[in-house]
Amino acid sequence: MLQKVDFATSPKKLLTYEALQAYDPESEDWQKQFARRYTHHSDLMGVLNHVEDVNETVYKKFAIAVTPYMAQLMDRDDPNCPIRLQYLPSFHEETKPGFATMLDQLGEEGDTIPGTSVVHRYPRRVLFLVSNTCATLCRFCTRKRMVSQPTGSVHKDEIEASIDYIADNKNIEDVLLSGGDPLTFTDERLDYILGELRRRAPHVRFLRMGSRMVVQLPTRITPELCAVLEKHRVQMVNIHINHHKEITPLLRQRVKMLQKAGIMMGLQTVCLKGVNDSVEVMRELFMQTIEMGVRPYYVYSTDMVEGAHHFIVPHRRMLELYEGLRGWISGPAVPTFIVDGLGGLGKLPIIPTYVREEPLPDGSGTTVKCRNYKGMTVEMPGLGQDFSLPTTSN
Repeated sequence: MLQKVDFATSPKKLLTYEALQAYDPESEDWQKQFARRYTHHSDLMGVLNHVEDVNETVYKKFAIAVTPYMAQLMDRDDPNCPIRLQYLPSFHEETKPGFATMLDQLGEEGDTIPGTSVVHRYPRRVLFLVSNTCATLCRFCTRKRMVSQPTGSVHKDEIEASIDYIADNKNIEDVLLSGGDPLTFTDERLDYILGELRRRAPHVRFLRMGSRMVVQLPTRITPELCAVLEKHRVQMVNIHINHHKEITPLLRQRVKMLQKAGIMMGLQTVCLKGVNDSVEVMRELFMQTIEMGVRPYYVYSTDMVEGAHHFIVPHRRMLELYEGLRGWISGPAVPTFIVDGLGGLGKLPIIPTYVREEPLPDGSGTTVKCRNYKGMTVEMPGLGQDFSLPTTSN
């Protein structure tokens, strides 16, 4: 068995497989681990086998960053490892698909309030993009236009203007902090932003955060961070897991810290070809997350962002995956499958037809036919009728 090594005094990249496996993520603080990230595929060639030697042009569109903790979860020999596929660049990113891909495929820039980083698409809730940095960069990232790109930085002035905008709009009840990843900020910076939101916008009823960093670098979750989130009543943290290999004892431990601070935990997943487009994988993923008290929330279709077309799972397959979950695993473990409509259409549910209304053969009305998860059907004609109750008058 390999000995645990304390690298706390020498935060360098771990350039051999043996050094990586000996590394204990709990031996040093999260910022030193952040400094150890692999930022070029060549860094990993001495650590993992069969690392694809991609063209440097890939980096002009999207950088690479992998924490040592995430690299530890990668299979040393299998290039199709579901963790490797999510984070290591591929030649597929340079090929052009037979349909258009975009940098802002969700039309967020069109809904961004000028001078701020607030995306105000829905009447009573907003997306507040506070950072352009993540701990580890997903190759299918929906915000490649800003994440990892220096020109996409969210400036302090924009954050202040964003808080002002939220404070001045009393109809905003729900604020989601995202990015990038809010947890790349220090506790002190988060304390300030959250505190100002609560002080200047007391009408906000639901304050939540979206973070992939909880999974990519679990040691970011500390008692001090939890105290900040509890102090400012952050009611929910949504984490992002795509495969059950990402669920480790360390992750479970740090999620429990957040839960003890009174924070609801939700899960979002992206449906990715070769990673989780399997009924068995999704069943195991969602049962493991609900087991640790994290409620599956959304399964997104892969966005049509530049360089991610090879991850897209066809709509018909997503319907099959949904049907492989509904009725087969615990009800609370079944998330909503959605597609984020191009150009800012918003989140639209992908739902198989279990209940449908049809006209009766004699034209006298309609009937409703129902199908369960096993394929058994029943007709419920009463649901096709409008039974008006008699009215009485005095």
